[in-house]
Amino acid sequence: MISQALEPFLDLLCITTGNELMACLKERVLQLGFGRFQLCLSPSRNAHACDQLVIGDFPQSLREAYEQAGYAKIDPLQLHCMENVTPIVWTEALFNSPQRLNLRKLALTHGLEYGVTFALHGPQGQFGTLSLSLEASDIDQAQWLIRRQMGTLLMLRDAALQAALRVMAPVTREVPAALIKLTQREKEILRWSAFGKTSWEISNICSCSEANVDFHFKNIRRKFSVSSRSAAVVQALSMHLIQI
Repeated sequence: MISQALEPFLDLLCITTGNELMACLKERVLQLGFGRFQLCLSPSRNAHACDQLVIGDFPQSLREAYEQAGYAKIDPLQLHCMENVTPIVWTEALFNSPQRLNLRKLALTHGLEYGVTFALHGPQGQFGTLSLSLEASDIDQAQWLIRRQMGTLLMLRDAALQAALRVMAPVTREVPAALIKLTQREKEILRWSAFGKTSWEISNICSCSEANVDFHFKNIRRKFSVSSRSAAVVQALSMHLIQI
């Protein structure tokens, strides 16, 4: 349920500094059975590297070698996230060229073999990734572990993005709640969604059609400039537009 997955991450919505974000994310990542993590967020896709927010515990030597070799241009994980919102699991098959094989070897020498990367797309064109590594005996076990936690990981992604936006731009970190005009019905639907209810369940609770619920969700996502219901729930909670 969304509420069960979101509850451990509510404190991320109050974070204002990079150190706080580092500590909170590390704690949550370990609780979910993962090891190291790295969050990278830029104001835009074409922003200079010096403007990028980088938080995590991937080895600094790995990041330096990555930037020096210009691997961002050929990194299959990075390229996937630039064009998709779906996560991508690290597999050997992705590294299908000499340059990509060199990148794969670099990651392996730093103890990063299995993991998953999530795309971060902010409401004002911000772009980034959230990568999590894990220990596994083989790719099948790694994929099973990731699938088992996927619902919670998606909530972590949305909460981490919201927190990173606050850290990256503290002065203009969020749209004032007064500028988000939600109807009472939209607030009601959002609140039930936060409690983990499906469209069908919400339609029965609110005595309306499932199509009507989906229509309201479409409007809600547009108002928050997000692509998922969970992201809308995170934003609504952080702005105190709904409570659970």
